[in-house]
Amino acid sequence: MNEPHERASRDALADVATRAVRAGGDYLAGEFRNGRVDGEYGSDDVKAVADHEAESRVLAVIREAYPEHALHGEESGRVGESRYEWVVDPLDGTNNFASGLPSFATAVAVLRDGDPVVSAIYEPLPDTLYVARDGAGATVDGRPLATGSDVALGNGTVSFVVGLPAVRDEALAARADTIETALDGRCKRVLNTWSPCVDWGLVARGSLEGIVCFHPDVYEQHAGELLAREAGVVSASREGLYVGAGDAETRDELLAVVDGV
Repeated sequence: MNEPHERASRDALADVATRAVRAGGDYLAGEFRNGRVDGEYGSDDVKAVADHEAESRVLAVIREAYPEHALHGEESGRVGESRYEWVVDPLDGTNNFASGLPSFATAVAVLRDGDPVVSAIYEPLPDTLYVARDGAGATVDGRPLATGSDVALGNGTVSFVVGLPAVRDEALAARADTIETALDGRCKRVLNTWSPCVDWGLVARGSLEGIVCFHPDVYEQHAGELLAREAGVVSASREGLYVGAGDAETRDELLAVVDGV
């Protein structure tokens, strides 16, 4: 497939991804404002009815446009086989949603042969939409997005994302606590919002100085990592670890903190 066709394909995928996250996010905004949250409350997570309802709306948009593509929803699991796979987080920040905290998003990433080529993240309450296309940049509400912060790490804020695989493993959870303590000693504030996609947007905009993800969940990581990369975030990845910042110096400082644990 030649480059013009590749570009057109990315644009078409991005259009569907945008409509899909808006379908899920608009539903969530209405439910949040109604103040009624039904679900199962566990010690490390919440499974709300809204997760399933939002996912069904997201998947309906995708299936209508690309019935032959594979789907990987956080609530419904993997369905189908294709070189294209849609990874869906219908409600990133369920604990916040259930607690009445206005920090949550709907996210979609499109993988081609396992690599993300398009992502969309929608925060319905502020009506903020992030879209990224592999090799073609990122936008926020249609405007080109470029990261960068002139705040030194010692005076800055860093997001720390701990995925459920680490939360539910005693040894990994202990290591996560140690990393968070080390980060707290290096920067002004460590942000732990339980809504990673919201944090990814802030990093991509340059509002946060960096992000450290420890055994993150794929449902947010694919979408957020592509958004960050296309916005200009400089990163390093290892097994179970992602570190990103607006410049290489800050990234390396964060890596040194983690390596020192």
